[in-house]
This record gives sequence, C-alpha cells and structure tokens, in this order.
Amino acid sequence: MVRNETSSANAGQRSEAAVRKRMILTGILQGIGCRPSIYRLATRLGLNGWVINTTNGVILEVEGSLDQCLAFERELPATIPFPGRMDHNRVEEIAPQGERGFRIEVSQGGERTITPIPSDVAACPECVRELFDPQNPRFLYPFITCTLCGPRFTVVRSFPYDRERTSMADFTMCPRCEAEYRDPADRRFHSQTNSCPECGPSLTLTDPTGAPIDGDPVVEAVCLLAQGKTVAIKGIGGFHLACDALNEEAVSRLRERKGREEKPFAVMMPDMETVGRFCMLGPEEERLLRSPVAPIALLQARGDEVAPNVAPFVRTLGVMLPYSPVHHLLFRHPGSRPEHRPVVLVMTSGNLSEEPIARGNEEALERLLGLADAFLFHNREIVLRADDSIFRVIAGNPTVFRRSRGLVPGEFRISQAPGSTGERDKASDAPTNWGDSAMTHAPVIMAAGGDLKNCQAIVKNAQVVPGPHVGDLAAPVAHEYFKQAAAVLAGYLEAQPERVAVDPHPAYFSAGLARKMNLPVEEVFHHHAHAVSLLFEHQTGGPGVFAVFDGTGYGPDATIWGGEFLLADETDFSRAAHIGLFSLPGSEAAIREPARIMAALLSKDGSLPEEFAPLFRTEIERVNLWLEAAGKGINSPVTSSAGRLFDAVAAATGFLSRVTFEGQAAMWLEGIVDPNESGEYKLVFLDEAGLILNPGPLIRSVAEDILHGSPPGTVAARFHNSMASYVAGTLRDVAAAHGIQTVGLTGGCFQNRLLTERTVARLSTSGLRVLLHQEVPPNDGGIAIGQAVCALARWRATTKVGCF
Repeated sequence: MVRNETSSANAGQRSEAAVRKRMILTGILQGIGCRPSIYRLATRLGLNGWVINTTNGVILEVEGSLDQCLAFERELPATIPFPGRMDHNRVEEIAPQGERGFRIEVSQGGERTITPIPSDVAACPECVRELFDPQNPRFLYPFITCTLCGPRFTVVRSFPYDRERTSMADFTMCPRCEAEYRDPADRRFHSQTNSCPECGPSLTLTDPTGAPIDGDPVVEAVCLLAQGKTVAIKGIGGFHLACDALNEEAVSRLRERKGREEKPFAVMMPDMETVGRFCMLGPEEERLLRSPVAPIALLQARGDEVAPNVAPFVRTLGVMLPYSPVHHLLFRHPGSRPEHRPVVLVMTSGNLSEEPIARGNEEALERLLGLADAFLFHNREIVLRADDSIFRVIAGNPTVFRRSRGLVPGEFRISQAPGSTGERDKASDAPTNWGDSAMTHAPVIMAAGGDLKNCQAIVKNAQVVPGPHVGDLAAPVAHEYFKQAAAVLAGYLEAQPERVAVDPHPAYFSAGLARKMNLPVEEVFHHHAHAVSLLFEHQTGGPGVFAVFDGTGYGPDATIWGGEFLLADETDFSRAAHIGLFSLPGSEAAIREPARIMAALLSKDGSLPEEFAPLFRTEIERVNLWLEAAGKGINSPVTSSAGRLFDAVAAATGFLSRVTFEGQAAMWLEGIVDPNESGEYKLVFLDEAGLILNPGPLIRSVAEDILHGSPPGTVAARFHNSMASYVAGTLRDVAAAHGIQTVGLTGGCFQNRLLTERTVARLSTSGLRVLLHQEVPPNDGGIAIGQAVCALARWRATTKVGCF
C-alpha cells in the first residue's frame, strides 16, 4: 500500500530495502509545470530525490521502496500537465544515497539535442476567474498567468525555458510572487511568467505619436473603440489592429488604411453564447475555440450579422475567443461603461497587408503609423512573433490552415508523426519504421518553404520542426523576417544547417534566400512537397496516389502546374494524370481578373463565340485583345491549375470583380453553392485513358447553364460535384492501375470544405485509404515539411543508411 506522507517524514519509516531510480524524460516538458507536478507526485508517494531541467530533457532521481518507485512510474505519464507530453522515459536503477526529502534543482544549460518548449497557451479558466475577483491581488491585472497558461515560446530568449532566459527576466518578482513561485503547493510554483501589479509588466495607452493618454488604458481603449476608432493592441505574439466589427464605417476606414480591400478580417467574440448568435457551431468547432491553442476557427455565418465589409463575398467568419487577459478585459472591464463594451471586435494582424506582424513598441509606432488612432502597449518584450493560428473543420476533423501561435514550435518526431497509425501502405514493400535508429549521422536540413504562406522547417536527428509563420515574401520586410525566422529556428535547435531544400521555381524569393547560405541544395518540386507532407503526417511510406490541387506550382516541364494526380513516395514522383493545359492571358493579370481565364476557356479558334458575350458585360471590349495575345503566346503562359479553373467558374457565375487576395474568387464560389443540388456536368477527356481532363467543355457547360437561367448557386454546386467526381474517379483508376491502396487530397484547393467532403463521400465505398490533412496545412504553409522530409529520405536512400 502506498503511503500518503511527505518524503522527508517518510524516509525513516520504510520497511523494505531502499531502491533508487534515475529517469530521463523527453517530450514537451518545459514551461508547463512539469517539475512541480513531479515534485507533488514524489512527495505524495513519500519518495526522496530531485528533479532538474536540462537541455536534453527532464532528469530525476527517486528513492524509496520498490512499491513506491513502481507506483511513481505508473502514475508519472498522467501527471504531466496539459499541454505537455512525455514521449520517452529512460529508467535505470542506481545505488541508494539515503538522502532526505525531494527537491527541485536549478536548471542546467549546455549542449543539447531538442528539448521541446511548449507553445503559448490561452489564459486558463482559473486565471480568468481571479482576473475578475475584486478580492484577488491580481484583480484586473492584464498579465495574470500560472503554471498552466500564458506566453511561452514568444518570450523565450534562450534555452532551456526558465525565467532568467525569457523576457520576464526584466521584472524581478516581489516577495509575494517569489513566495508563490517557491511554494510547491501553489498553482504558480515555478511559473516562469509569474508576476502581479506590484512587480510585473504594465499597460500604457498612447496616441499615434507615442504620447500617453490619461486614464485606465483598457477603459480608455474601449471608449475609443466605441467611437469607431482603430486601436493597435500589443498581445502575445504581436500587435492586432482592432475596431468595432458592427461599425461599417470603422471597418471601412481600417481597410483603407491597411491596404486590405476585401480579404476577410478575423473577429473576436467574448464567449460561446455570442459566437452562437453570429455563426453555426458544431462540437468540433466549439472544442477548437475553447482549446488552449485558442485559434481562429472558420465558421459558417448565420443569424446576427457583423458589418458586411468584415468578410465580404464569403459566407464564413474567422472567429476566436479572448486568449490573453487583456482581451478579456476589453470585453468585460467593470470600469467600462456598459454601452461602450464591444460585442464583436475585428482583430486583424498589426501590419500593412501581406507584411509580417509588428511585435515591438517602437516598431509598431513606425510601421503602423497612419493605421491606428491609438496604441495599447505593454512593456513585456515579445521576443518571437506569432500570428494567430487558423483552423477549419473539414470532414469532421479540425484542419490547420496556419500553424502559428499556440502550435509553434510543435515539433514532430519522424518515428511518431502527427496522426500516426503506425502502419504503412499494405501494398508497399516499404518498411514500417520511421524510427531514429539511423538518424544520428543524418545531416541537419533546412527547408525554405514557398513564397506564399511561407514557413520554414528543420530536420535534426529524428525530429521535424516547423518554424513560425512568416507569410508572403513579396515585401522586402518579409525577406528580413524570413532570415530572422531561420536564425530563430536554428538557434532553438542549436542546429547548424548542413543542407537546404528548396522549390526549384527560378523566381522564388525563398529559394534565392536559402541558396545564399552556400550549402548543398536539394530541389523538391512544389506538388511533390505537398504529397510528401501528407505522407509524413500519416506516417505512411507510400507510394500513394495524390490529388494535388492548388493555384500555382512550378512543374518539371517548366509550366505552371496545379491540377495534378501524382504517383509519389518520399523521394520521387511521376505525373499520372492532370487537368489539360489552358492559357492565362496576361499571366499574373489573369489571376487578378478571372474573366480573362474564362475567355480563354470559352474561346473557339481564337475568338469568343457570340453566345457567351453576355457573361462579360462591360469587359467584352477587352476580350478580343486577351484572346489575340493568348493566340500569339504573348505573356500568356499555359497551366493545369485547378485553382484557376475555380476562378473561371466564379467569373461565369457572377464574380467579375478584381481579385484582391489569394483564393478570393474560389472562396466566393464555395460560398454561393446550393447545398441541396446534386447534379453535375459531363466530363470530357483529351485522351482515351481518361487521364487528362479537357477543361474547355466543362467551362462551356457552366456558361451555358448560366445563360439558360440556372441560378448561380445551382451552377456552383454542379461544378463542385463534377470536380469531386473527377478527383475521386481518377484516384480510383490510377490506384487500381498501379495496385495501390492509399490515396490523398492535398494542396490549397482542398481547404474548400465542400470539394473535400464530397470527394471523400465518393471514395467512401472504394476500399481505399484516404489521407487528409489535419496537423500539417494543406496549403503552402505545409510544403516546407514536405521538402525537409523528402530531402532527408533522398539522403538516406543515397547513403543507404536505413530507410523509411
């Protein structure tokens, strides 16, 4: 029977011979209260010894009876607090030392492998309760945290994770906070961000020049928001630009200032009741919103409406709940007048459109000048930027679209990839071990990612570590952030890259920046990287057949790919089928003006049949110029892009606006679909085998349907149904031809919930294993992981050191 006494009192009362065990724990163990939890477990079981953080993991020794030590081992995994994780526990028995009591030792630095640092965690319910408790010493304190919540990765200056290595080192704990920090019975025991109004960070509200504004910073900020003003708010991983989401004029001013014409803004709502007023909400969406990650969740809009220009042209809202104490105070501060308290706030990244998020106070005053009417600053340094993560529930599963705050660094073990089943394609001869037995001598590989939704990744030993979200690399400021993110990632891992993996696109900034590192280069084609990222996520070695649908990707034939069916494994691929090529009159201009693509697809012998002229309205005068340029091959590249095909259908069904952000036309098309329509169009192929889709007849069917009076929502649904049947049928055929049982859907087009779910439904009776993304983004935010894993697999194949 296990005693329930303190270790010091129990040491002399054991009736059995003492044993001592040394344990080395690895996993996500720092910054989540692991050592205090271990201390309490050991004390409860009457064990002696110690626990320490090191750069290689958490090391502990326990001494007591054999029964006590075995009980400790059994209970240890469940003792690790969320969001921590214990991956391994290496146990060895050593000689007893006869010491008394159990203690927490000071952390050690030094050479390390990868010691996972937890990501930033939303304010926990207990801290929120204390925040609004007038009797609590942290009443209305905007930086309240405990062992289980608060900033982690964004405040880290060096490793391992201890206060003196974070930006909280700038604040010396007062005696009360120090006592909490050192009391094993306190919920703030060894909480590295522990502080209070007496000793911690503070808020300041200023005007755009940096001059302070009198009054309580939160109350005055709420007052400005109620007046229709825009306030730049410093949060966990950077600044938000906030305004009243119910005030159309306020939203319009923010759009004009930010240079973001129509791309949807994210919004923050105070509670689930409010979310239910404005959006349709299922159990998975609610779980996402309430999770410690507290991401933006893409929800179907309904009921009450925010200002129409918050998310124009789409039927979804990107919603998040308050995740920092400051956010909770904005909605519920008792000092704010009830009529001033916001119902819904726009919370968009603090930047000009497509630039990295601002993080420093001086940086914000410079970069956000002219965007905000006031700045709500705090004086705790944000060391590492982190945008809000984004999810959407697809086919019943939360699918990440952007991995950032709450998920970064979030490394994945190659031997235990996310979503792992531990099994491989039954039709493949590939071994089932992604293990790290042969990884000791593998090179450190940095993958540069793509130019859109850029995110890098590093492979070191048996782990793939994606870096923070960088964003689009068109702006020069983003190039600097790319370099900084690479340095942060390498520093976190104490890893010096020995190889780089890049997209071979000759004009990619990411590849150019990576090549300047003067390291051996591994080129991984864009769509192959997508497929490998999905293979890795499901820990399957392939080969598999993958529908890789997106807007743009450089192909081996130097054309623009994007509607591909690849037969792929980790090292290589072949093109098994694809959408037939069509022209993009004006090249990049065609992406901004989908009517150009529609004209090219509807043309016959170089001209537009007169029957389709009504679809172009005021653009009809320009159509002949577009088609003439396409006919002569002037600035009119050809493509197989599924994304551009969706754009053309959007134009045919009524989207004749200029595209102002990536994926806009396709998002609009998905939004108008009639969910009850089950019809579809006949598909025509360019080859007898039915492997190359002829896109022209499909677009002509869409156009004729519209001109015959079918509602745009009906036509949009029929097109989606046709594409779902095309994808499912081609996957079945190619898989059968090659004796393969695994197929997958990847690429940005499969962020389209309707397309993905209807494709999966059509595959449900096929007997095939269908892979979908969940923890790795299907968009370009996931290709760095694919590049890294592919480069590593090729190294292993070349050196014949193990294999996947």
